[in-house]
Amino acid sequence: MAEETGYPPEGTNEATPGGEEAAAPAEDTIKQEQKTDDRLIKVKGLDKQQLCIDLLMVGCVQSFVDFFYITHRKTAPTEQNPDVEVKDVPIPEETLVFLKETLEQAESARRARSYLQCFESYNSLAEYFEKVPDLKSAMYFYQRCVDVAAEVDAWESISKANLCLGSCEEQAGNWQSAMQYHEKALQIAQSADSLPLQIKAASRLTLVCQVLAEQCEKESRDSDATALYERCLNCAQLSKDDTLEGTACHKLGLSKHKTGNFETAIDLQQQYLDICKRNDDRVGESAARGALAHAYEATGNTQEAIKQLENLLSVASEAGELKAQAGACLNLGILYNSRQNHEKSVELLEQHFDLARQIGDRRLIDSARVVLGMVRGNGKLKSYIDLVNNDLDKLLNWKSKRATLDA
Repeated sequence: MAEETGYPPEGTNEATPGGEEAAAPAEDTIKQEQKTDDRLIKVKGLDKQQLCIDLLMVGCVQSFVDFFYITHRKTAPTEQNPDVEVKDVPIPEETLVFLKETLEQAESARRARSYLQCFESYNSLAEYFEKVPDLKSAMYFYQRCVDVAAEVDAWESISKANLCLGSCEEQAGNWQSAMQYHEKALQIAQSADSLPLQIKAASRLTLVCQVLAEQCEKESRDSDATALYERCLNCAQLSKDDTLEGTACHKLGLSKHKTGNFETAIDLQQQYLDICKRNDDRVGESAARGALAHAYEATGNTQEAIKQLENLLSVASEAGELKAQAGACLNLGILYNSRQNHEKSVELLEQHFDLARQIGDRRLIDSARVVLGMVRGNGKLKSYIDLVNNDLDKLLNWKSKRATLDA
């Protein structure tokens, strides 16, 4: 007796209602899967050498060179095991198929003088490897894009490819090389009168120059940092981005202040302040006013420094910037103390101490306590000197009972 399985026994032609209609989509799916399998079978069981030979058999010599280079790259030796034998970079079979077919398409398009299709093929390979990420392979194919575009003077395409090369160098942390590629992309975009590419290249170049400038500052190379910040500002203006331009003005202003160019620093921070006010950027406005106060104080213009700090305190309070408020109170308190306005100075330094406690920074709290104590002590110094010189009874009373000096 046949076992009941729910399926027709083998060798029968029993059909279910509507079976022909249901079978049609299934057959299409099977055919698609078979095509995919056939595509992979071309690689499975074949080594990379055979695929290289296949490219040569169809006359794609450049594709053979590219394919051989990509598929025979070695893995980098690790620091932990430098003596371990290096092997080829592993590449999935699906990627090998994609790589071989796309390279073949690119070279065929190049022969047919279809440079746009050739460029797009190389570009798709570059984008694929950039996402993997395999930056070395991505840059290899972006450089191919540059070569193809150069053959027909497609300047916008050359600019795009250089921009992508710079982006790869950014991801690899090679900031100097990234700057060179972005500089080239910007120069070509300007020559080709392509505003969108100019904006994009200028934006990337601004950020890269800023990173390089910050590295110079860490190495105490202030003049090099200033030069890079100047390039930042030029590029930021080309990018048509207010935020980038404002930040560049602020950074360059701080750098100019550090090198003693106080008047230039004031002009730059004023530009930054105008941009922040135009964009209702309270945090940026606080930073601009703080830098302006610092620069005015360096030029001896204490009155203007106090004005900027008072405005800073107001803006920072509205923005909820506790650190900016604390800094403004500290600087104002010290300036008022230098002008012999003791009561105002103590009031501001007490506010600074309260803000430090709200922030919760132990070092800031300790520093605020010391400064407040010193200013309070300086305020009573005259009374103490008079006491020592003229009133011995009060001095002894203060020493023994801690009575106030004014008592």
